[in-house]
Amino acid sequence: MTNSDADADLKSLLQKLESKSGLEVSPSSINSQISPVLSAFLPSAAPPTRSLAHLVISKLVSNARPSPTAVAASSYESSQEAATQNLTRLFSPIIESKLATTVLDEVVPALGLFTALFQIDPATASGIFAKDGVVEAIMDVPDLFQGENGITASQAVAALLSQASGSKPCRPLVQAHAVSWLQDQVRRDTVDPGVRAAAANALTKLSRGTAEDATSDTLSSLGGSVTDSAVEDARRKDDEESLAKLMKNLIVTSKEPTKPGEPLTGSSQSILDAVEGLAYSSMDANVKESLSTDTPFLTRLFSLVPPPKKHQTGAKPTVNITSEALPPEEKASVALLYGICVITLNLVAFRPKLSEEEKQVDRLKRMTKEGARTGGKLADPDGKQAEEPLESDDAVKRRCKRVLKAGVLPALVSMSYRKESEGIRRALGRILLSLVEDKENRGKIVQGGGAKALQRIIEASFTNLKQTPTAPPPKKPPWKFDSTVAGGSSSAKSLDPQDLPAIQALAKLSITASPLLLFGPDASSSLDAVNPLSHLLLNPSSTLLQKFESLMALTNLASLGPHIASRVAAQKEPGLGTVLNKTETLLLDDNTMVRRAATELICNLVASEHVWERYTGEKPDGTKGEEGDKVLVNRLRLLLAMADVEDVPTRLAASGALAMLSNAPDVSRLLLGKMENGADKVFRVLVDLIAPSPEEQGDGSDDNSGDAPSPPTPEVQSQLAYRGVVCARMLLTNLPADASTVQSVVKAAKATDLGGALVKALSARENAGNQEMLVAGADALKWLIGKGVEIVI
Repeated sequence: MTNSDADADLKSLLQKLESKSGLEVSPSSINSQISPVLSAFLPSAAPPTRSLAHLVISKLVSNARPSPTAVAASSYESSQEAATQNLTRLFSPIIESKLATTVLDEVVPALGLFTALFQIDPATASGIFAKDGVVEAIMDVPDLFQGENGITASQAVAALLSQASGSKPCRPLVQAHAVSWLQDQVRRDTVDPGVRAAAANALTKLSRGTAEDATSDTLSSLGGSVTDSAVEDARRKDDEESLAKLMKNLIVTSKEPTKPGEPLTGSSQSILDAVEGLAYSSMDANVKESLSTDTPFLTRLFSLVPPPKKHQTGAKPTVNITSEALPPEEKASVALLYGICVITLNLVAFRPKLSEEEKQVDRLKRMTKEGARTGGKLADPDGKQAEEPLESDDAVKRRCKRVLKAGVLPALVSMSYRKESEGIRRALGRILLSLVEDKENRGKIVQGGGAKALQRIIEASFTNLKQTPTAPPPKKPPWKFDSTVAGGSSSAKSLDPQDLPAIQALAKLSITASPLLLFGPDASSSLDAVNPLSHLLLNPSSTLLQKFESLMALTNLASLGPHIASRVAAQKEPGLGTVLNKTETLLLDDNTMVRRAATELICNLVASEHVWERYTGEKPDGTKGEEGDKVLVNRLRLLLAMADVEDVPTRLAASGALAMLSNAPDVSRLLLGKMENGADKVFRVLVDLIAPSPEEQGDGSDDNSGDAPSPPTPEVQSQLAYRGVVCARMLLTNLPADASTVQSVVKAAKATDLGGALVKALSARENAGNQEMLVAGADALKWLIGKGVEIVI
């Protein structure tokens, strides 16, 4: 049968399956119907033919399995089990009958169909694999053929065993019947590289999977010997390291290039198997270190990533597809790239930062697992065993530098165009987040196109979030600001937590690098970053660290000017809230750094008309806003409280915001007249800013042996004093000429010795060169003297 004939038959089958009519699917009829599918797994079959065969199998399986919405929740599990039994009865006779023959063109397609079934429906494939005599029949295949036919048959067997080793129900059978053959293929240098790679991949999956199965299965029944378990663990680790070395060498010595769209044969298929195996084994700390120090391996690994296609680099909007919709040859390309991503991620990933409570839970888990593994005899009874040195932050930073030096950035940038694979996108986001953790790497990453790659990854994540089956593709990337809705997004959805690391990486770059360098040479180019960074702040799944870094990044963007500040201030997402509300909530957070970042963002947003009106009640045209005095006073009171905290950077930001807001005439009335005991509270804060007591002042040194925050240096104290003097001047000179209010203000000024603080600040040596401060202080003193306040010089 020619490829064109097979394609026609497969298309006909697919059409019948899609219509759910005209195709009799039963054990008695399926043998004749499935013949074109089997032909598609011949070694000579073209990739498009194999693609159609996968689609036919997928459709047949999906038709047999009920969807969650088609059956009641209570009977869903039983209906799935019944579907598995029906599919097993459907495919099992075909596979078993073909394996019983001695004809290569019948055995190899059966193995190919079996392998595809593991990929599409593992439950059914595992059921067939567990039937009596099936594994034995599979292991007889390599002995039936010699020469090139033997290599072809062995490759098919090794590929099937690799898939079966990834399935928990199948691992005991592989261990009992196939592990000796797999080990023999790996040991012998004369074995075809493709067979060795697939066998090594299967052994790696088997080793790691068996160890995980043993741990999970014995948690409730402790038993075994500590010594035997330790020996077994050491032996397993040695075996895995040897397999990793073999697979690494297979990749380095491979010559055949891998090109997307071409069938993976020979060296290309061996590369795919080796990469998949290393994706598993690179979770081990020793393997990580070995791979990261092998520059030729890293260089070869990253060279496997092809440059993006022309249609991928265009400006057209992303189509909302997933890798499941791709043909097998493209799936193979995606699988290769995903494997490269997983290996790289394993090399550069930092251990998650845990709170004390999380550390305790993790310690208990490790103690439980160790007890299950060693029969209750704990080598580390307190659960305080030292961290693996190769997993420390310093060790990971060294690996990150090696990976960057080996040329990972061009590979990451190329893969950022593969928007059809959610797994690749998310892995890239985590990789780049780890690489930018070290500030020394950030310049190289920006220069190498890392920031643009992150923007593409984020754009694709928002595209998949926003698009629906009935909605037309957006006319522009949906993460960009839509002027019709404040904040852009009209969807109430939020990104999956796995999509957030890419935005967090972009936030880290935005904190330390100029937005003009990251996003474009003019401020308006930075507008496109406002939406994703705001989403990181508002997403309910964001960690406190992610919120903190989004605040800092938005603060940096807002510093570009009122236009950007206005965009940030107007940002909102239905169902998630607004940036302003979230920021004001975080002003009260228990974490000092988060409070500081929130205060600094508010300070930079005061330049926007929206925030100005929100805190002063004054519209751009000078008219009064709609919010009442009570709401405005509460907001100003919060800023006043932030100007009186121990953390100096927080005080700087809050006093800076108050200094700007005090230019609005009504702020004086609100703080000094409407707030309860307002004048006394305000002046006490201002006096501490303008002329703190000697014990609160620093000498410029960094010595701080206690837990209390360091006092401000003379330079920083001068900045605080300047802000306090400006506030005093504007609040006093803008005070309404109301007798009772003026009287209470004068009384508070005398009680707090505001005049004395002003004189002290103006006479300080470090403030002598600040002409604006001197003028502002003189105006404030003039007002006080005019109201009868005695000033002692």
